[in-house]
Amino acid sequence: MRFNPARRREDKGTGRVLAFFGRFFAIFGIAAFISLFFLLLTLHRAINFEPPPLPQNILLTYKLPPDLYETNQKPSLRGPLLRPPTTLQEIVEAIDLAAYDNRVSGLVIHTGSSSYNLAQIQELRDAVRRFRAQGKPATLYAEGFGGMSAGMGSYYLASVFDEIWVQPMGFVSITGLRSEIPFLKGTLGKFGIAPDFDVRGKYKSAAETLTHTSMSAPHREMMESLLADLSGQIRDGIAENRGMTEDNVRKLIDNAPYSGSEAAASGLIDREEHYDLLIEAAKQAAGDDVRIIDLLGYGFSARVAREEKGMSGFLSQLLRDKAPKSAYRDKTKIALVYASGTIVSSRDATSFAPFAPMGAGNEPMFADRIASAIRSAANDDEIAAIVLRIDSPGGAPGAAEAIRRAVEFARNKEKIVVASMGNVAASGGYWAVVNADHIIAAPATLTGSIGVFAGKIVLDELWKKLDMRWDSISEGRHADMWSTQSHFSGTATERFSAMLDHIYDSFVTLVAEGRGMDKDEVEKIAQGRVWTGRQALDAGLVDSLGGLDAALQKALELAGFAPDEDVPVVHYPPRRSTLELIFKALTEGVSHAPQIISGTNTAMPFIPPEAAQIYHMWQLTQTASQPLLIAPALLFLKDF
Repeated sequence: MRFNPARRREDKGTGRVLAFFGRFFAIFGIAAFISLFFLLLTLHRAINFEPPPLPQNILLTYKLPPDLYETNQKPSLRGPLLRPPTTLQEIVEAIDLAAYDNRVSGLVIHTGSSSYNLAQIQELRDAVRRFRAQGKPATLYAEGFGGMSAGMGSYYLASVFDEIWVQPMGFVSITGLRSEIPFLKGTLGKFGIAPDFDVRGKYKSAAETLTHTSMSAPHREMMESLLADLSGQIRDGIAENRGMTEDNVRKLIDNAPYSGSEAAASGLIDREEHYDLLIEAAKQAAGDDVRIIDLLGYGFSARVAREEKGMSGFLSQLLRDKAPKSAYRDKTKIALVYASGTIVSSRDATSFAPFAPMGAGNEPMFADRIASAIRSAANDDEIAAIVLRIDSPGGAPGAAEAIRRAVEFARNKEKIVVASMGNVAASGGYWAVVNADHIIAAPATLTGSIGVFAGKIVLDELWKKLDMRWDSISEGRHADMWSTQSHFSGTATERFSAMLDHIYDSFVTLVAEGRGMDKDEVEKIAQGRVWTGRQALDAGLVDSLGGLDAALQKALELAGFAPDEDVPVVHYPPRRSTLELIFKALTEGVSHAPQIISGTNTAMPFIPPEAAQIYHMWQLTQTASQPLLIAPALLFLKDF
C-alpha cells in the first residue's frame, strides 16, 4: 500500500477535532454536574430554610433612600443586584414589626436628600409615632435639612423623632413652601401653536399651562388655599412634636435658614454631632449586649420567622409576595389592591414615552388589570374586605369608570371596600373610589378635582410659518372635528361641549350617589377644585384621615373583626416577584433613566419640573382618545 501524506494529515486533523470535542463535552459535563449539585444543595437548604434567630437586644438603623414608591418598580441599574427600589410600605411594616418586638430597643434613621411627598412623610411619621408609643426611643440623623434649598419636608419628618442630630456643618433651611407653575400660551403663540380647550369646572386648571399667560382668579384662589393648608399641617406637626407654639414655628420659618448651632439654640434640633457619635450613644443607652441590625434586614427576618418555614416562607419575602401562613389558608383574609399612576383603560391604550407619565409611579395604571384584581378578590369566598390603595392624579373617564364599577361589583358581593388615598387621588382617581364603603385620605393627600377638560392643539399657523401646506378630503359633517389643522367651530363645538357636559354631570351624579349627598351640595365642592385630605374631610369627600395602616384597621372593623385579631393581608394581583421584574426589565428595558415625579421636586438633573409638567400635559393632550379627568396643576413645591 502506497503512503499518502495528505491522507495522514487529514486523519491527524480529524483526530484533533474529535479530541477537542471530547475534552469540551467532558468539561461541560463536569460543570453541569457541579452546577446541578449546587442547585440541588441550594434547593435543599431553601426548603428547610429557617432564618437565624435574631439577637435579644437590637438597635435598628436605616438610611432612607432618595425616593419611595407605592408599588414595585422595574429594577434599576443604580440599585444593588437589580433589586427593585424600596417601597413605602416595606419601611412602614418593618417599623411596625419593631414597635411590638420586645427585642428591639431603639431606632436610628439617617436621612439625606429625598423627594418624598407630604402624604408619604405623614405615613412615615405615623409609623414612628406608633414605635415611640411603645416606649422605644427613635432618633434621626441628617447632614442637614436643605442647605441651599428648602428642607421643609425632611425636617417635618425629623420633628416626630425623640431627638434630631445634625452634622456640625449642616444647615436647617426650613424656609417655607412655594409653588411655581409655568404658562406657555405666549411662547406657543410665537410658533403658531394654538391650544383649543374647554373645561367643566372653574377650578379645573390643568390646561391653563397651555391656554393662559398667568393663573386665573379661581386657580390662584385654589392654589393659595392648598398651600396655606399644607403649610399649616407642617407647622402644626413641628409645633406639637418639638414642644413649641404654632406662632413660634412660623417665626422660625420666616427667619430661616440656620446653622447647626443656631438651630440647636432655637430648639429645632437636639445635638450637633457626627453620626458615629450618635451610634455610640445609642449603643450605650441600649446596653452592652446590643446588636446593630439594618431595619429592612430585620423586617425581612422577622417576617420570614412569622411565615411558615421553608421554601414558601423564604420566597414569600425574597420575592415580596406576602403569602399567608399555611395555617391561615382556611381563615378569612383582607385583600390589598394597589392602583398607582395615570389611569388608562389597558396597556394597548397608551404609548410609552421616554419619561414617566404624570402620576405617582413609573407606569400608568391599567384599569382592566385593577378592575380584574378587585373582581377576583370579590369572587374569593375567603376575602372579607378589600382595601384599594389609590395614588393617581386621574386619567380617562372610561378607565376610571371601569374601576368604579368593579368596586360596586365587590360591594354587591357583600365585600367591604375601603379606599386608602396616597399622595394624590384626584379627578379620575376620585371617580374610581367614590363608591367605597369608607374613604381614608392622608391630611396632605390632594383629592377632589371633580371636573373635566378636553381639547386639541391646533398647528395650522405653525405650518404656515414653515411654508408647509396640507390638503384633505372629508366625508362626514364633523370629520375634521379632531384635526389639528383647525379650531372647533359651528355644530362641532356644540357636540364637543355636549360631551363635556355629559361627563361632568355624570361625575357629579356619581359623587352624589356614592357620598349620599344632593347634587347641589356636590356642585358647591366640585367645579374641578382640588382639596387637601384635611379639607376634603370637612367637605364630606372622605370619611376619615390616615394612611394605609388606618385603612387596614378600618377594613377589619367594618368586616366585624376584633382590632387585635390576626387576619392575613393578601395582594391582588400578587406582587411581581424580583425575578418577574428582572424579566420585565430585560424585555421592556431597565429603568436606568431618572424618573420625573409630579407634585414634588424633580429627580431629573437636566430638566426642571416645570418643563416636565409641560411635557406631560403636551403628551396627554396629544395622545388622549377621551376627555381627561386630571387634577389641575398639581403642586410644584419649589425645593420642598
